[in-house]
Amino acid sequence: MTSKQGLTATTPRRDLFDGIQMVGKAVSTRSTLPILMHVLIKKDEESGKISITGTDLNMWIEHTLPSYQDSIGGLGTGGAATAPARNLTELLSAMPEANVELMAEGGAGLSGAPFYALHLRCNKANYKLLGLAPDEFPPVPQLKGDTTFKVKRSDLRDAVKQTLFAVSTDESRPVLTGVLLSYAAGKLRAVATDTHRLAVRELETVDGDGPDIHGVAPASAMQEVLRMAVDDGFVTVTLSENQIQFRVDDEKTGAGTTLITRLIEGQFPSYERVVPASHDKRLTIEREALLSAVRRAAIVAREGSANRVILRTSRDGDGDRLTLTAQSGNLGDALEEIEILRDAEEPDVEIAFNAKYLIDVLSVLEGEGLYLELTESLRPGVVRPTESSDYFCVLMPMQVV
Repeated sequence: MTSKQGLTATTPRRDLFDGIQMVGKAVSTRSTLPILMHVLIKKDEESGKISITGTDLNMWIEHTLPSYQDSIGGLGTGGAATAPARNLTELLSAMPEANVELMAEGGAGLSGAPFYALHLRCNKANYKLLGLAPDEFPPVPQLKGDTTFKVKRSDLRDAVKQTLFAVSTDESRPVLTGVLLSYAAGKLRAVATDTHRLAVRELETVDGDGPDIHGVAPASAMQEVLRMAVDDGFVTVTLSENQIQFRVDDEKTGAGTTLITRLIEGQFPSYERVVPASHDKRLTIEREALLSAVRRAAIVAREGSANRVILRTSRDGDGDRLTLTAQSGNLGDALEEIEILRDAEEPDVEIAFNAKYLIDVLSVLEGEGLYLELTESLRPGVVRPTESSDYFCVLMPMQVV
């Protein structure tokens, strides 16, 4: 005999669909554990709020739906149900904009085997999705011995964008496939490197509590943090020895999202050693002009010169210029000139960079101008925004040929 399992609630389709999509990024698409391909839908007995959870055992995402009036939410007692994430997402995407009534059902089937299902009713549509036992779903970890602080969502968004592009895709060095997050003296530093480039962003924090700590968060998790940290407000970050948690709340609606991920094990390299201690050439360049020129030159560079773009400075009666060139035996040549500013005493310089690496960093910078700090043709160059001092990117040069 089947019976109701306590989960009875009604929620707007859009809120439920958005929540399923949010946690779906943590759901395993292929697993030997069928429960990992499901989402857990749970109703809190005291608050009446509905939460949705997905996990692949490396990352957990839990989304709490907004609070509703008693006529919509807060119905019934506490309860839980699971449903296949993919099928539930497809079903909700095809339903009309109306309230969706949820009801869990479970017990023994005709054969005596356990039976679990989630009923969804929207207008005249009525569906039953077979699920698994809710108590089989892995519990959300509780972080212990941790450090907690808050950062502005806008700052965290910028930090993720400005470092994520430099993360390595080489699985032979797992610790480089994530972003190092280091909390010390009330500041958070985000660092990423693939050994060809290094991106570093520093953020101010508030309400810090706990010792200085650091850890490497997987790039996939940081990509989801980027999706979470929308609008204004703060993100609450909790960092422990082997896990990190990000939490965003909407005080107006009562909605909230929590992401917990395991940290990548291993020793992050001493990146400070590759940051040039000084420079003898600093070029001030309009960011958009340089980005546009590199994008055009990259069309030629990628055809036969290992993405190499050569930068040369020159000076004449009209001022200082930066010339970009690229060559391809199959396609032809590229030549671009843009105006720059530099000190009168600085000598000319010739240096080559990977065009893709230049495009990556120039695309995430904000503001109109940038500094390109150089020493020698085979020494790393540093890109910094002119408007702030909280970000820089180190680029390893290529051989000029």
